[in-house]
Amino acid sequence: MSSTLWKSKVAVVTGASVGIGAEVAVRLANAGITVVGLARRAELIDDLNKKVHGNGGQIHSYRCDMANEENIGKAFAWIGEHFGGISILVCNAGVLKANFIVESSNADLKQLYDINAYATTICLREGLKLMRNGKVDKGHIIVLNSILGHRIPDVAVPLFSVYPATKHAITGLCQTLRQEIHFLKLNIKLTSINPGMVDTDFLNVYSHTVADLPKLNAVDVADAIMYALETPNHVQVEDITLQAMRRYDTAGNL
Repeated sequence: MSSTLWKSKVAVVTGASVGIGAEVAVRLANAGITVVGLARRAELIDDLNKKVHGNGGQIHSYRCDMANEENIGKAFAWIGEHFGGISILVCNAGVLKANFIVESSNADLKQLYDINAYATTICLREGLKLMRNGKVDKGHIIVLNSILGHRIPDVAVPLFSVYPATKHAITGLCQTLRQEIHFLKLNIKLTSINPGMVDTDFLNVYSHTVADLPKLNAVDVADAIMYALETPNHVQVEDITLQAMRRYDTAGNL
């Protein structure tokens, strides 16, 4: 990232303790950005500072359970009190449960909708308020969506439960919020990141069925996020869809 593009600005990253969120938090801090990471395991966020090397950036943690709307409200209120307006919001927190809908419990269905759709909506609302009330000269919202928020593949064993439904909700939410931002005449971009399978702890629920399939890693997704953040002020990348591809040798073998 350009050394001056977002330097000394404030970013909020949800689900920052591991995986994509942790990778993005470190990247932003190393670009000189003050990062506030939200997650239940705040101690893991604090440990990320060991990977931050100068340039004025730092990662702060706030313990927040995305399944608890009161927790989310308190987290953003705390951010507003301590840091004022924010310039970057990365909505990364999510949950995945492998099951058939017909065999899913009420509790599991509710958790999927609560964290993936409802909590993300609250974070977007509160984050946009901090940007607007803080009168930032420019802002950027990044939403971790999924390929499953745009299309659902025909697979042998469709253990998707309502995860794709929650991500389709995010697709609509991004389009709606982007129109609101334009109507309010705010210099804030919104980018939806739509990765395929990513090799993180998130995929453990599918480990026995996807072991041989090509996967992205957290660095790949972080690269896509940083690309969107590095675009000129007049360029908005609305969607980035990325998926791992199989690699073959010259003889056509995997």
